[in-house]
Amino acid sequence: MQRHIKSILMIPVWIVALVTPAKSFKSNPLIGSSLLNALGLHIARVLLARAFVWFRWFVLSPLMPTNERKQFHRNGFVVVEEFLSEDQLKAIRTETKGHHGETRQMLQGDTATQRFLLTESNLEGKPTLSSLANNGKLLGRLRYGAASLMPPLLYIQRIRNGHQGGGADPQKNMHSDTFHPTMKAWLFLEDVSAANGPFTYVRGSNRLTTKRLGWEYQRSQSAKANPDGYSEKGSFRADANDLQAMDLPAPEGLAVKAGTLVIANTNGFHGRGQAEAGASRLEFWAYSRPTPFIPLPGFPFSWISRLQMSVLNWHWRRQDAVAARKNSRASWHLIPAEEMTDFKP
Repeated sequence: MQRHIKSILMIPVWIVALVTPAKSFKSNPLIGSSLLNALGLHIARVLLARAFVWFRWFVLSPLMPTNERKQFHRNGFVVVEEFLSEDQLKAIRTETKGHHGETRQMLQGDTATQRFLLTESNLEGKPTLSSLANNGKLLGRLRYGAASLMPPLLYIQRIRNGHQGGGADPQKNMHSDTFHPTMKAWLFLEDVSAANGPFTYVRGSNRLTTKRLGWEYQRSQSAKANPDGYSEKGSFRADANDLQAMDLPAPEGLAVKAGTLVIANTNGFHGRGQAEAGASRLEFWAYSRPTPFIPLPGFPFSWISRLQMSVLNWHWRRQDAVAARKNSRASWHLIPAEEMTDFKP
C-alpha cells in the first residue's frame, strides 16, 4: 500500500521530468513506458530538444568560426590543431605534474579515469593553466558546442588503461550520452596514438536521419529492460550491427598531436578507443549538459560556475559519506595520498 501511495505522489514529479534532462528509462516509469514510447514519447522529446538546440546554436554562432561550425555539424566533432603552442604545453604539463590537491578517480573495468576540477584553489600557482581556463576563444567554442552560455565544467584528466584487473571498459563501447545534444571537449596535452586509446567517434552519427530516429524509436520501447547497465539509464549503446542498420561508418579513432582541441556533440556515438595495457593519455577536459528544453542560451556569469562547482563538491562529499557508512567507496572516490601519481605517465 505504501508503495502505491508513493507512486501516486510521484506522478507529478515524473511528468515534470519529461521537460528536463532526465533520461533514465529505469527510474522514471513515464520515460520508460513501452506504451508511451510506442506512441512516440521518446521521439517527441528527441525532436523537441533538437529544435531548441538548433535555435540556440543559431544565436551563439559568432562564438565558433564558420569552417569549424560546419565541421562540427557535419561530422559531430571539430578538430582544431595547434590550439596550444609547444611552450604552453610544456608549462601546463609541468603545472599539472605538480598538482597535489584533491583528485578523484573512477574505475570502470580495467580502466581508471583520474581527474581534478579546475577550481580557483586548484588553479593557484598554475598561471598557464589558469590562463587557458579563462581563454575567451576556447570558452567561446565550448559554449557554442554546448549551445549554452552557461560555464562548462573544466578538468585535468588522465585515463589509464589496464590500470587494474577487471573486465572490459564499458566506455569503449560506442554510445550516445543522452537523448539530446551535449558537449564534451578534449584538449590533448600529450600526443595520442592508436596505442593510447584515442577518443573515438562514429562520424556523422550526430545527425538525426530517418534511420537514426527509427533506431531510437525501436530502442526506446525496450530500453528499460536492457541489461547492459547503461541503455536503461538513457545512454544507448550501439554495436556494429546497429551502426550498419543506421547506415553509419565504423568508429574512427582520433590520433592527434599534443595541443589539438577536439569538441564533440556526444549525442553522436563515441567512446574510448582500445588501448595497450598501461597506456594513458593526459588532457584538459570540458563538459556541459544544459537543460535541453529552453529556447535561450542562458548567461555566462562566473558566479554560476562557482555555484556549479559548489554543488558538485557537495555531491562528492555526500557520496563519500554514504560510501563510508557502507564500508565501500564512491564511484568518484578520492585517490589516497599514497596512490597519488601526480598525473605523470
